Amino acid sequence: MPKGASKPLVALTILFLISALPFVGAIMPGGSDSTAGSFVVKKGTKIGAVAHALKRKDLILSEYLFMFCSLVVYNGRIVAGEYELSPGMSTFRIAKKMARGERKLYTLKIVEGYNLYTIGEAIEKAKIMDRKTFLQLAHAPEFLASLGIPSDSLEGYLAPDTYFFSKETGVDEFLEKIVQRTFRFFQNEDMERRMQEMNMDMFQVLSFASIIEKEARLENEKRTISAVFHNRLRLGMTLDADPTVIYGRESFKRELKKADIEAETPYNTYRLKGLPKGPICSPSKSSILAALYPEQSDMLYFVSRNDGSHVFSRTMQEQNHFVAMYQRNRSRKQQEE
Repeated sequence: MPKGASKPLVALTILFLISALPFVGAIMPGGSDSTAGSFVVKKGTKIGAVAHALKRKDLILSEYLFMFCSLVVYNGRIVAGEYELSPGMSTFRIAKKMARGERKLYTLKIVEGYNLYTIGEAIEKAKIMDRKTFLQLAHAPEFLASLGIPSDSLEGYLAPDTYFFSKETGVDEFLEKIVQRTFRFFQNEDMERRMQEMNMDMFQVLSFASIIEKEARLENEKRTISAVFHNRLRLGMTLDADPTVIYGRESFKRELKKADIEAETPYNTYRLKGLPKGPICSPSKSSILAALYPEQSDMLYFVSRNDGSHVFSRTMQEQNHFVAMYQRNRSRKQQEE
């Protein structure tokens, strides 16, 4: 090698090492603790604020090193959400997780027929919010008014489906999106035209559909059950729907008693004519459509066969006959068991 040729090589080597230092630091863990904790990035948070918060929690070695990794490697992309991070992670790994949106998601499944109380249990089980706090929010007048709900609770408005929640948004915003889904289902010309034909608004349809949801075990019986209730309303009869009585008494985990049927609640359809105060659960789309498109039938009564299906009657005489028959069958089956 010619004399003096080594000087530029040494300089280049030093320059390379200096330029490589940030990358070396980026792949080094911020600490030895591998215990993961929750770190939430809210929507709209600037990269500098994220870096500062990470440093304050001792999750990274340097704010500037984090911003360098994020900006140079991932163009400053940070997806809002909740992240499981530990000091044992490298700055590069943290920047990568946030750029790819490898956040923690909570799954909430609202099943057809769930009421606010069972939804509250599901929300608490999913670790989104505790049941008591959810029920308070679900009955908060200001929150309901902001959503345009003409009721004293969210009952009936939380559309059944599987939802994913991330903590960059508030629970109230999360619930609002679910409610808006219900509103959108009703906001089409066919639905609006049919509600006008039936002389019903969305709140009444949800109330009606929620009763069908709780009474019908079989999909092919929903429109017939709907016809029974429409016929009873048209004739000025009471609906006599056990599920509404159960809801009014909050007797979800015990057998219905005579005292329940005699109790005065705004949901007791044995004592009050017309629909109950409001919905009693989250109805499925098929129950909503059944409420709006009842079967052409003159049936006025139905009783369970104790196998999920029902037998329908036109007269009280027929109804009493079938009630006695299936009550005997039920008693006999219980004795055999």
